[in-house]
Amino acid sequence: MIPLAYLPPPVGLFEVDLADSPRPFTGYGGIRVVRVLIRHRGRPLGWITVEEPPDPIPHERITREVSCQLGRPLEEAALLDSLAAPRERTDLPAISVVVCTRNRAASLRRCLESLRDLDYPTYEVIVVDNASVTRETAEITARFPFRSVREERPGLDWARNRGIAEARHEIVAFTDDDVQVDRLWLRGVAEGFEEPDVMLVTGFTAPAELVTEAQVMFEFCYGGMSKGFRSNRWNPAELRPDQIIGAHRLGVGANMAFRRAVFEQVGTFDTSLDVGTPSHGGGDLDMFHRVLAGGQVARYNPSALVRHCHRRDLAALHRQLRDNGRAFGVYLLSQSFPGDVRQTGIGKGNLLRYALRIWLGWLGGRVLRRLARKETMSLPLQASELLGVLQAPWAFIATRRSDCQIRRRASAPIIQSRVAG
Repeated sequence: MIPLAYLPPPVGLFEVDLADSPRPFTGYGGIRVVRVLIRHRGRPLGWITVEEPPDPIPHERITREVSCQLGRPLEEAALLDSLAAPRERTDLPAISVVVCTRNRAASLRRCLESLRDLDYPTYEVIVVDNASVTRETAEITARFPFRSVREERPGLDWARNRGIAEARHEIVAFTDDDVQVDRLWLRGVAEGFEEPDVMLVTGFTAPAELVTEAQVMFEFCYGGMSKGFRSNRWNPAELRPDQIIGAHRLGVGANMAFRRAVFEQVGTFDTSLDVGTPSHGGGDLDMFHRVLAGGQVARYNPSALVRHCHRRDLAALHRQLRDNGRAFGVYLLSQSFPGDVRQTGIGKGNLLRYALRIWLGWLGGRVLRRLARKETMSLPLQASELLGVLQAPWAFIATRRSDCQIRRRASAPIIQSRVAG
């Protein structure tokens, strides 16, 4: 089998639910490799790879590959199916969905089309236009039965906080304008909140397409956005300080949901972080960290599935990895130098040990593994991320100054980003 990191683009993508009626799959002629997401009653179980697929791909071929490539996950699904019949919940909570966008009308349209087709009884969608420079965003949103508001202060977390203020329901879910949500997404989100102590739910983020070399490299060399197929629960009382600091393991901002009550306890998003500021990211990680540091429980539920459109060209991928390195560095500095509004209780010693031993140790070790030909991500891509790390101290100072300037200029009442430990 071809190693995933060396799959030649384009890679075909489709999915099969084992509970559905068998059918062949067509439209993959000329593609050397197809990746199939295997699901069972909506729950993702794992991926299989079909090399040199015929067109159409018979269901028997899929069944054979599932048996060969998915062992334990398939057995677990069969066991769950035999122990209990699937139940249809009648007490599903109403959910507010917030989509923040700026100058990306084409991808926003695809996102809103997927949100329109959700299989969920009660939900609203709030599109927050973060100061787009043209009328396209408003024109696209007007085609859908959703609410639209405009946030003039630049920065993704200003837009997220505006979405929180506008939301009518007690669960607030967030996705991005370059995402297409699965029709069962909100059912997975609601399932994650079944336990009353859960305050944060994240879900599975799959690729929407793998048609370019950059997309294949991001998904299989860098690791993509998925956090796996096993449900996980994070109780801060059972976590070490490094696990609370390493909040990136919880999920991604393109697929996250909160109980409204948690914002009253730990504050809203830090407006000095994320896209639209010199930090270029980190707002979701900061919030994940604050939820855990505030003693609240989080859960990852892979049934809450969305599909993200990765950057298509290598130049954009280099920028993304540079931004990732910068944003994570700024995130750590934000915990180390919280100012008057953030008290995490983690301690600078724990943060320093995490930065040196775990984060920088992992980055440096990856370079050594690449030199030993045990790592698939290229040295130029690694260099882009390391460059971002070196930019983090400057970005931390610049993003704090920028946020102060925006707050001074603001004439309208604002949602303060209060952060408590």
